[in-house]
Amino acid sequence: MKKIFYFAAIVAATSMFAEVSVFDAGNINKENPYGLTENEKVLLNNKKKVDRLDQNIGSMQSDVSLVQENIEGVKSLLDGINKRILAIETRVNELENNLNLQKTTSTKDIANLKSQIKANQAQQDKDIKKITTALSELTSLISSKSVETTDAKSTNSESNDKKSDTKEKRSDSLKLDDMPGAEVLAMADKAYKSKEYLKASECFEHLIKKNYKPAYSNFMLGEISYFNKDYKSAIPYYEKSVAISQKGNYMPKLLYHTAISFDKIGDTKSANKFYKALKQAYPDSQEAKTAPDRK
Repeated sequence: MKKIFYFAAIVAATSMFAEVSVFDAGNINKENPYGLTENEKVLLNNKKKVDRLDQNIGSMQSDVSLVQENIEGVKSLLDGINKRILAIETRVNELENNLNLQKTTSTKDIANLKSQIKANQAQQDKDIKKITTALSELTSLISSKSVETTDAKSTNSESNDKKSDTKEKRSDSLKLDDMPGAEVLAMADKAYKSKEYLKASECFEHLIKKNYKPAYSNFMLGEISYFNKDYKSAIPYYEKSVAISQKGNYMPKLLYHTAISFDKIGDTKSANKFYKALKQAYPDSQEAKTAPDRK
């Protein structure tokens, strides 16, 4: 009985071993294959090589992908740099073009300005020549008239002597000698504007005595006589003013009122000369435009 059982166990073990050997031997896909033939061993080695090659290829593909990503990043960076460079080059070209245009415009402007200066200088030379001629004629006229007006001064001296006492009293009250010339001048102008002609005359005569603004002071004394319709007295004051200086901004008015004064006393010939001098020396003044055109 024991022999039978032992024999059955042997047979069962043999059958199980035979089944494993049949189904797993030579299987190169197992983790630890066994029972391989020489060809199967060669196939197993080739399979291992292929597996390693696949792993290497996979690793290489991963590296290639990473490199491609890096290349794309660098390419994107280069594209951005190229765009910025292009923008800079475009801006530089625009600045160069603008600079060239400004340079051309500036050159033209400078040329035009030089032409205008040259034209203005030429016109100014003509005007100066006219003014010089007119003032020369005026000086000659004043010289010829100075003798004629001496008698008029003598005639008026008596009336001036009659007024001297009053003027001396006003001088005492005004104390002009104690005042600076500028204050006396301001007082004179204020009195003239207020039509206080006696006070203004006293101040202007004081300024002439002190040699402070004598040309202007003589002109204003002439104006006082002119507006009092004392034309004979006005003319000598105007002539003195011009003899001292011909640079006052009141010169057009002086010439105009001198011409009118000569007209008023019946000296048309002298009046015409002053009208002519006014129009030649100060053609753009209101007085020259108002003055009559006479030969």
